[in-house]
Amino acid sequence: MKRKVCVLTSSRADYNHLYILMNKLRESKDINFKLIITGMHTLKKFGYTYKDVINDGFKPSFIIKTNQKNLNEKGIIEAMSIQLEKAYNAIKKIDPDIFIVLGDRYDMYPFALACHIIGTPLAHFHGGEVTSGAIDDALRHSVSKLADIHFVANKEFEKRLIQMGEREEFIHNVGSLGIDAIKKMKFNERDYLGKINKKLEKCRYFMVSLHPETIDGNNHRLVKNILTSLKKYKNFIQVFSYPNSDAGSNIILKEIKNYIKSNMNSLLIPSYGREEYLHLLRYSEFLIGNSSSGFIEAPYLNTPTVNVGIRQKGRPLTNSIFNASYACSSILKCIKTSLNYKKSDNIINYEGKNTINTVLRILKTVKLNDIKNKSFVDIK
Repeated sequence: MKRKVCVLTSSRADYNHLYILMNKLRESKDINFKLIITGMHTLKKFGYTYKDVINDGFKPSFIIKTNQKNLNEKGIIEAMSIQLEKAYNAIKKIDPDIFIVLGDRYDMYPFALACHIIGTPLAHFHGGEVTSGAIDDALRHSVSKLADIHFVANKEFEKRLIQMGEREEFIHNVGSLGIDAIKKMKFNERDYLGKINKKLEKCRYFMVSLHPETIDGNNHRLVKNILTSLKKYKNFIQVFSYPNSDAGSNIILKEIKNYIKSNMNSLLIPSYGREEYLHLLRYSEFLIGNSSSGFIEAPYLNTPTVNVGIRQKGRPLTNSIFNASYACSSILKCIKTSLNYKKSDNIINYEGKNTINTVLRILKTVKLNDIKNKSFVDIK
């Protein structure tokens, strides 16, 4: 009998990583592949990106709309409470042998919790990582404790899960699916960027990816100082993306929209397509903001990152990542350094060997009998 494996995708960000796995699961003769789409994918404000998933040929068993009326703490709590019942109903209906989640977003937490309560084996990607400037950090660790099978991206993250009492035989250091996808991707020449905007074919540009800091919460200072610094670089095309759906994103988006009104050389893109984003990142002068992409995909593509603030505090650094404080002087110094960055052999903290095939083999063969009978493993 085929093993039934269900994947959850809740945003463009996790889909960029999960796509390669979803494709392999769909093609496998040994897997009965199921899919649930939810979260930011289902919100009009972020471009209804569930359509991109369907356009890639995937047929979801459920599209569960996120009822998030407000991008604040109350709105998130309300949405999560509603999602929990919907998650329970969908998982019970599909009845998968393994349920897969990736990352640390609150959109997926109700599904992880429902799996735990129902008794469905849960596989989690990117556990053991640290981002101490966001509520995502605690959510990630919580999901790791709910999970039964762990796919981590390097040895350091594996060690953290062992510290958390997880069983070593179910922790697999495989690297990042996102890096594996880049390795297998065929990149077009730069004129491909003209599909996004004609200005990008020949003009120098950089990308801005900025999300709320949900621990410190001083998002006014964060966005205003970044935008003030960017005014000195109006000779570049500045490509902005929407912040994610965390509390505080409205503050950031409002400031970005006001900035763009007075800067003709700036673009605001609600959501990128999977290949569009990687092409933009590859040819960009640098990426500025506080996105995890600056720590995972950008270093592999040897694109410098100007990381501002504490949202990603705790992630391992590479030669191409430059940390800035909130001060404009610090931000400007890091921009200057990134523009002078000479591309060379970079440290890749999230790279594995044959990641996708290793993951597929484990999903097909891992023994599920009594996998839910977890015991806390003390460090001796």
